[in-house]
Amino acid sequence: MSEPVTPVVLWRPHCPFCRILFSGIERHSLTVETRNIWEDDEARALLNQRIGSETVPSVLVGDEILVNPSITELIATVNAANS
Repeated sequence: MSEPVTPVVLWRPHCPFCRILFSGIERHSLTVETRNIWEDDEARALLNQRIGSETVPSVLVGDEILVNPSITELIATVNAANS
């Protein structure tokens, strides 16, 4: 069996949508990695390359990228990736 997929949340400070998503992540005890696009040039470049903007929160789940997902959408995508 392969290693479980850990979502990578691309975010920036003072983003209200990021706060909402992080609240859901905490509420559901979901393990994630985080990358602040204001401090991580590679993460910012990845967003611009994949979606053509710096919209956050965006979440990498394997090869898929979710733009401003709900916690329900994120959990469903992670579960599908790990099944």
